Amino acid sequence: MKSLKSLLLVIGIIFTSCIGPQGLEGLPGRDGLDGIDGTNGEESFVFEYEFSFTAPDYSVLLNLPTDFTMLDSDVILVYLLWEIKDDIEIWRALPQTLYFEDGLLHYNYDFTKFDANIFLDGTVNLDGLGAAYTDNWVARIVVVPGQFASGRTAIDLLDYNQVREYYDLSPSKLATAEYATRPN
Repeated sequence: MKSLKSLLLVIGIIFTSCIGPQGLEGLPGRDGLDGIDGTNGEESFVFEYEFSFTAPDYSVLLNLPTDFTMLDSDVILVYLLWEIKDDIEIWRALPQTLYFEDGLLHYNYDFTKFDANIFLDGTVNLDGLGAAYTDNWVARIVVVPGQFASGRTAIDLLDYNQVREYYDLSPSKLATAEYATRPN
């Protein structure tokens, strides 16, 4: 009898430890208590700057605010206020290229997690450019989280208004219709 009980115990252990098909799903559990909803944090930021390009470098270093921390994975997009038509601001994403009879002019930029460097480059004589090409520019720097800058977004990153709307960026308080019209 003792050996029969031992045999049944061993057989029971073997059957209970076997892996087989998934059994029936149990009853759903009760929901936990809801926590207090927090406010959504900002993920994208926009900063506006006014500047002019001056010789000899024809570049300007725009520092991000000291109380702002940009992550290593974030990306900077730069837009220039190109012109104003019928009180509507027209922003162009950098880089931009202008074509002249004697060469090309590029408005371009590079960035670090602390600043953006906007500069003029090209084959034209930069010293011969008029004030319309160098003076009184307005730039908006948009810091975009890396997960959005991967190209998977359904927006045109070259269109400032789409970027502003998609990332829910607050409109700038500095931009007015008093800015000079840019060359075409």
